[in-house]
Amino acid sequence: MNGEGMREDRAEVYRAAADRVAVLARRLASVIDRPTGEQLGGVLIAAGWSPEATNPRRIFTAGGLTAWVNTDSATATVQVKLADFGCPRDLDPDEFDDDAAYDAARDQPYQDADAIVRIVADQLDLEQADPLAVDVRADHDSRILLRAGHWAVTVAAVQEDPDLPLIVEADLSYGADLPGRLAHLVGTAPYRGLVDWATVSARIGVDLPADYRWLMEHYGPGTFDDYLTLIPPAELPKPIPGPLVGVLRYQTPETLPVATTSDGAAVSLVLDPQWRSDRYGVRVTSPDTTPWEVSTGLLYFLVLTLSGTYRVPQFRPTFPSAEPRFMPAPAG
Repeated sequence: MNGEGMREDRAEVYRAAADRVAVLARRLASVIDRPTGEQLGGVLIAAGWSPEATNPRRIFTAGGLTAWVNTDSATATVQVKLADFGCPRDLDPDEFDDDAAYDAARDQPYQDADAIVRIVADQLDLEQADPLAVDVRADHDSRILLRAGHWAVTVAAVQEDPDLPLIVEADLSYGADLPGRLAHLVGTAPYRGLVDWATVSARIGVDLPADYRWLMEHYGPGTFDDYLTLIPPAELPKPIPGPLVGVLRYQTPETLPVATTSDGAAVSLVLDPQWRSDRYGVRVTSPDTTPWEVSTGLLYFLVLTLSGTYRVPQFRPTFPSAEPRFMPAPAG
């Protein structure tokens, strides 16, 4: 068989793998709120995946593929490994005629991985994800971000470190169409208009995440259930130094309060310098309680709490109500 035929055979293998992922994506598309690990496992089983005997709650197999379920208090993700190229740096230069041949062999896995990403993404036949969707592989350039209902589907070539294997995987994560889910929970966004974000950022010294900007331009300042109030851009304070922790009194990242509650809790962005502004997490603090953190952004946090899928320890038990609502701040 010539090289072209071998490449097409491999492409068919990855198309078949994509079909298996597509079935799972269609099942997940009907799940509108973040599921528990047990619920997510049930979706996998219904889609034809079998629990692994050694770890039946986290590992599932189907058609030669393995899926890992990762859930915590705020997130839910299924990772499916589609290809493993090993570590290209492990190639021995002495086995090649010259540097050019070695460089070509070392680069080839990356080219093949990129091709697989495109093959699988095309085969999935899903629409592009919206700009505010969760992107668990945002730090990897070779990726395509798609959407199945409220689930973001990332197909990516992933190498966490130059000394680790290069793999291709599909990640299905709760967190697409967050604006749509928020609208279902509290009503359609009242248009508020544009904000001079450059001026705001210059004043506080921070580039604000896209989801906070979206909330202010579409909903504007206001209060959820007479309890949680979004701080308007003009009233945002400058960042607050993070607390010192540990025996060595390690300085934690700065925080920026972006919402408050009627009983004294504060919702802040964690301005971790290792992340871009759109990857900032959220910290909730209140008097006499331990801070609570979630690694996702503000819009995701609001959807999570207003849907009732997680009760934030620092919030009063009655929030949110059975029918969450948003009350815009008075104009002017």
